[in-house]
Amino acid sequence: MNIKLTVAYDGENYNGFQIQPDVKTVEGVLNRAIEKTVKHEVKLMSAGRTDRGVHSMGQVVNFFSDTTIDIGNLPKVINYHLPEDISVVGAEYVPDDFHARFSAKGKFYRYLIYRGKYRHPMYRKAMHYPYKLNLDDMRKALSCLEGEHDFKSFMGRRAVVKDTIRRIYSIEIKEKEDMIYIDFYGKSFLKNMIRIIVGTAIEIGAGRRDIDFMRRALNSTNRKAAGFTAPSNGLYLMKIYY
Repeated sequence: MNIKLTVAYDGENYNGFQIQPDVKTVEGVLNRAIEKTVKHEVKLMSAGRTDRGVHSMGQVVNFFSDTTIDIGNLPKVINYHLPEDISVVGAEYVPDDFHARFSAKGKFYRYLIYRGKYRHPMYRKAMHYPYKLNLDDMRKALSCLEGEHDFKSFMGRRAVVKDTIRRIYSIEIKEKEDMIYIDFYGKSFLKNMIRIIVGTAIEIGAGRRDIDFMRRALNSTNRKAAGFTAPSNGLYLMKIYY
């Protein structure tokens, strides 16, 4: 049986999602918990990687198992073997040809910026930026990124990929009291891409760069032409679309 799990996690204490030797990762901890539950080795397929410190509300993995544990009870049993900062929040049977990554149609990421005057313990999973931002300027600047482009300027320097062309369906900025939400919808994203875009947008919103700075950075295909990389604690993988 092909089993799909939806997983939420706080990425603060992990070296990213993808399993790596000699470091603690979300996938490594999750894989061990699943194997303890189903009593055999499993190979996890994931919808994608998240960087060190990035959180998730809706990461998706799938694996094959002949476990007799009822699918409705499976999350509870797996969660028994997981720490409090990782939780399986959904489980379902899917067709054998379903693959968490290759079957995905799109992804929804959200970046949180807390604008309160002082740091707040309840909002530590957001970037604290207690300064004025012109959201209209940020929206105008971000609009040039929608569609298909070469996003090499917004990729982490250590990333190695064959193709830096990506498609962003839309970017939306929402504001509620002291919180700013920047929502990204796209097929896939490069390493650090969203965080660099957010950092560039903040420089524009703060008045340190003009609105066209985003477009010039995009067209340059040079990482040095873009803004700073926003901290990882503000980024959430919200949902995978199938």
